[in-house]
Amino acid sequence: MADIDTSSTAEIGSDYDYVVVGGGTSGLVVASRLTEDENVRVLVLEAGANRLNDPKITVQGIVTATYHDPDYDWCITTEPQVGLNNRKLAQPLGKTLGGSSAINLGMIIYPSKSGFDSWEKLGNPGWGWDTIESYLRKFHTFTEPQEKLKKEFMLDYLNGAHGTDGPIQISYGSEEGFPPFSQAWPRAWAAATKPIDGDPIAGKSIGAFNNAATLHPTTLERSHAGNSYFSDKVAQRPNLRVITEAFVEKIQVTPQTGGSNALRATGVTFVGKDGQRRQISAKREVILAAGAVKSPQLLELSGIGNKDLLAKNGINCLLDNPNVGENLQDHGFVPFSWEVADPMLSGDQMRNPSVAEAAMGAYQAKAGPLSINAFASAYFPVQDQDLKPVSVRQLLSDLGQADIEPQVLREQICAPGECSAQFTLAPFQLNAFPGEKTSHIFGLGEDGFYASIVAVLNHPFSRGSVHIKSADPRSPPVYDPRAMTHPLDLELHARHVLLLEKIRETSPLRELFKEDGRRLHNDGKKVETLDQAKEAVKNRYTPHYHPCGTAAMKPRESGGVVDSKLKVYGVDGLRVVDASVFPLIPRGNIQSSVYAVAERAADLIKAGE
Repeated sequence: MADIDTSSTAEIGSDYDYVVVGGGTSGLVVASRLTEDENVRVLVLEAGANRLNDPKITVQGIVTATYHDPDYDWCITTEPQVGLNNRKLAQPLGKTLGGSSAINLGMIIYPSKSGFDSWEKLGNPGWGWDTIESYLRKFHTFTEPQEKLKKEFMLDYLNGAHGTDGPIQISYGSEEGFPPFSQAWPRAWAAATKPIDGDPIAGKSIGAFNNAATLHPTTLERSHAGNSYFSDKVAQRPNLRVITEAFVEKIQVTPQTGGSNALRATGVTFVGKDGQRRQISAKREVILAAGAVKSPQLLELSGIGNKDLLAKNGINCLLDNPNVGENLQDHGFVPFSWEVADPMLSGDQMRNPSVAEAAMGAYQAKAGPLSINAFASAYFPVQDQDLKPVSVRQLLSDLGQADIEPQVLREQICAPGECSAQFTLAPFQLNAFPGEKTSHIFGLGEDGFYASIVAVLNHPFSRGSVHIKSADPRSPPVYDPRAMTHPLDLELHARHVLLLEKIRETSPLRELFKEDGRRLHNDGKKVETLDQAKEAVKNRYTPHYHPCGTAAMKPRESGGVVDSKLKVYGVDGLRVVDASVFPLIPRGNIQSSVYAVAERAADLIKAGE
């Protein structure tokens, strides 16, 4: 794509059929699909730069270097979190062509059947598992792992229906370069509980697995929305224009007569790289795809939101909807890190410049630790310290939470076999405290060599918010996830965390850690009680960088901002297609769900719904 200067505004049209705000994970999906019809003209405006050839993006293993760098990241920091001992936390968000799919850790983790069925139960017809599962295949092409890896990683569970012709490439990368932890992970869980009982893409599975990643099977480069949905071939379409370094300040919303609603979105105002402010008209729709932080911010800047908040910031309220910016959800992970038996087992070796140089050299030869994705995962229900299932319904009763709302989520987590926890193996150290600087979290700064296991809360009940604090569109919003403020979240997450020491001590993982080696958590002491686990959650909880829910797809009276067609209530010609529409956060890393939702959104738009 070297011959296309995507930051140029030369010969930009004054109007397009659709104007897409955000050239990230969801925006490029929708734009690519809509322009399959040569008669449909689409403009995509992306605030970040085109860095498709940047090694920090193409080489998945060094991507944390992009975090908190304004060339790649919006550099958001939370408000002090009252549920986490008032810690402030870093929240990376992709600000580049491809969005967060260009700077995430690349893991492909699939949601649950029950999770999407809960979306439908909330009043969203057409969003249950029976509909969404085909879209989880549509976005990708899966390359089967090599026979050697199938045996080493116990991958015989990979019998589900995977994608065969979608733009995003999913694979296990190179055959060589995986650490011994990758083999030990599924075996330790199988010894402690049982082997995984199904392919996660089928929406029902309990157990540990080595997940594939967004790695191209031959080039071993990151496959993301920027280089896959906006491929060289797609970029040549005369009916698609993508402009990077284009900062959208406002959606133009005007009164109308004769429409379904009294208001209509007619276009956007943006500032290009040249500094010139322009207005572009959308003949059919403005499509918001700026993500769960920037989309609600842009709605509020455009006069759509809580009238009192808008008035406080000097913005004329065109549509009063206090649900905008509410319902913020994220998974939180709590990492424990232990010293390894052999320093060569740890990714902490990468802080040595000569090792990093050698790894990059190996990558050029399509080998070594940068040619694979070394994370591994597991899904499990709530368990006690002996790894025996716990009745969630009884636990809720014991905690005085038997009638907890929302009811749909309560019933979901109480269902037998519902996995409240995700566990992830990361073969390097993670320093989560205090949490405000990603350079500390991922910087490998502690002496020694470590590997980490993290616990993730799949279905949080805590709800936060993101709101403007100024009428200045360049002023960052107030981002407050209010993590762990719901008492049930702390109870559940602490029980997950309590299992981390248990699985670390299970063979064959145990042999990979140094006997009596150093711990980077809990002041170096083993976490053995529920109270200790709760303190570990408060001190080491880190956002999983999966923000969603802030323009929720629900009935308006139940907290909704968009309807089941993703149309903004009260405004014609305005739709939201990113993770902000998620009414409930799905289990696991949300990348696959964002792609699937965007694919479905494109179909809804093409069908005129």
